[in-house]
Amino acid sequence: MTLDELLSSLEMDGTQTHALDSTMKPTLAPKFRRARRSVPPSEPHILPEPLPEDRSSHELKIRGPLAEGGMGKVLLAQQSGLRRDVAVKTLKDEFLEEAFAARLLREARALGLVEHPNIVPLYAMQTDERNAPMLVMKRIEGVPWRTLIHDASHPAFPADAQDRLAWHLRVLMRVCDAVHYAHSRGVLHLDLKPDNVMIGAFREVYLVDWGVAVSTHADHRGWLPMADEVREIVGTPAYLAPEMVDVDRETLDARTDVYLLGAVLYEILIGRPPHRGDSLQELLFAAYQADVPQMPETVPEELAQIVQRAMDPEPAKRFRTAEALRAAVASFLEHRNTNGLVRSARKALVELRSLAEAEVDPVPIALRSDEANARVQRAFGRCRFGFAEAIRQWPENEDARTGLSDALATMARYHLSRKEAASAEILLEELGDDPRVPTLRVESEKQRMEAARLEQLGHEESADPGRRERGRLMLATTLFVSVPGIVGYIGQQLGMYRYQWWHTVVYTLLLTLFMGIGGFLARDALMSNRRGRQILASIVVVALMAVTFRTVTVALGVRGLQSLAFEMTYFGSAAVLAGILADRRFFIAAPGFFGATACILMAPAHAMLIVALGTLLGPGILAWTWMRGSAGTAPDLIQGGR
Repeated sequence: MTLDELLSSLEMDGTQTHALDSTMKPTLAPKFRRARRSVPPSEPHILPEPLPEDRSSHELKIRGPLAEGGMGKVLLAQQSGLRRDVAVKTLKDEFLEEAFAARLLREARALGLVEHPNIVPLYAMQTDERNAPMLVMKRIEGVPWRTLIHDASHPAFPADAQDRLAWHLRVLMRVCDAVHYAHSRGVLHLDLKPDNVMIGAFREVYLVDWGVAVSTHADHRGWLPMADEVREIVGTPAYLAPEMVDVDRETLDARTDVYLLGAVLYEILIGRPPHRGDSLQELLFAAYQADVPQMPETVPEELAQIVQRAMDPEPAKRFRTAEALRAAVASFLEHRNTNGLVRSARKALVELRSLAEAEVDPVPIALRSDEANARVQRAFGRCRFGFAEAIRQWPENEDARTGLSDALATMARYHLSRKEAASAEILLEELGDDPRVPTLRVESEKQRMEAARLEQLGHEESADPGRRERGRLMLATTLFVSVPGIVGYIGQQLGMYRYQWWHTVVYTLLLTLFMGIGGFLARDALMSNRRGRQILASIVVVALMAVTFRTVTVALGVRGLQSLAFEMTYFGSAAVLAGILADRRFFIAAPGFFGATACILMAPAHAMLIVALGTLLGPGILAWTWMRGSAGTAPDLIQGGR
């Protein structure tokens, strides 16, 4: 319905005025839907004659006024026989009509059914000289609860009520007790608000003003107004449940009072009633719409959920009873310390996320400081402890469980960004069936497989079971080169040998053949791992390229002993390249080859001897290091192989 349609259904023309935070005026409410009543009202009637003398008002000594309401007034009186002060509620002179007397009588009968420590007791019901009903009740010395809700420094607060929120919640729990008891007796209050709760000077809590109460018990029909007879708006507009505005929506029941209790809790937390409007009509329309209240972040999440459930527009979604609402509030108070832990932990979680994001890729791991990592670890420790302690104190704390999962997932991602898959796996195990786990596990598995591959490569790099066989082959090759060179040089000096250019070509072919046969015979040892295969491949490539190099130099006409300088330069360069790509020990051979090149250029007549000595000093020492070095360690001459 629109606002105009609602007002039409209420038979309101928009001219009525009313205090927006007060109970509906009794002169206004009965006009609503008067013609639409489907169940004949069963209103009680005022007594036609005064009571006998011994039950009349003469035993009361009226001392003066205490308070005034919409249709009634409260007087201070003394019961002569008991010498005790009492409060007497009766009608104002302008409301001396049967309908309003019946309403006061309704309140008396409701109070007679709901004797409870948190409901103001009714001592007697009498009539005065006007034949108006008089409700004789306990005199309450205190203040309305609303005064204390809106004034945190009010002197009526008990001295030990330092925690104002907890104090108000405990008052609400006692009101819930009273309402739940009334419901057990079949009575709905329908005007629950802080103004109708009195706080006594000695911490008493009294629920008052049962003037619009109705019954849900069939045996009360004819004695009290029934919930299914209500066809007008009763209660206070700023708190009304939607079914109290549109009575065709739902029959009033205990869940209507639950809504009103939720509205009171809303006022405790927010500082104002839930429904707002600039006029009575707008206020009633707000109550009719009954939007689920949105609570600010300053309100504890658990309390916000309690308010939203209690004030759900659909009665079926509310707490079923006032006791269930009371239990929810009690649970919050019991575990309130855990909420403080959660708040502190969430602050640490915000810090953790900020620090972790600053430390993840694209910042290289090598550039990430130990101090930054320590800050991340400290932030994680704080938030993890806070959430875990909150869960220990209250296992059902879903906010803490969610926070802990967020912290674990954040830290797992941080470890994965640092390539620390093992640490991430521990956190993922703790996360359990969290929906983020599968994605994080995929990344963790990739890192573990990569780490295993690198570990295997590292093992193959450090372990070198074929080094001795390789050293022996290199030593044999060295002797194959140097011994004939020395013998040839001596023969040349004695005139027994004359160098021809084709000797070098044939010799190079024989050397390559010699290395090939040796490598084939020792292939099992030389090719036992990746490292050995890389080194052997380097030697084979160098040998084959040497043949190619010699062929090119011969074709270009470089055929004398001076051509050996080119070969020494080639082998020295090849040794450097093999040292970079395969094994740094190859660098040992390079100085011998390059030194031989320089010596040949200075003394070409001794080229054969120089080549022989350069080979002994280069590949010969390399062979010695391979045969001498221990597995996984570098020889003494350099710091480790690749």
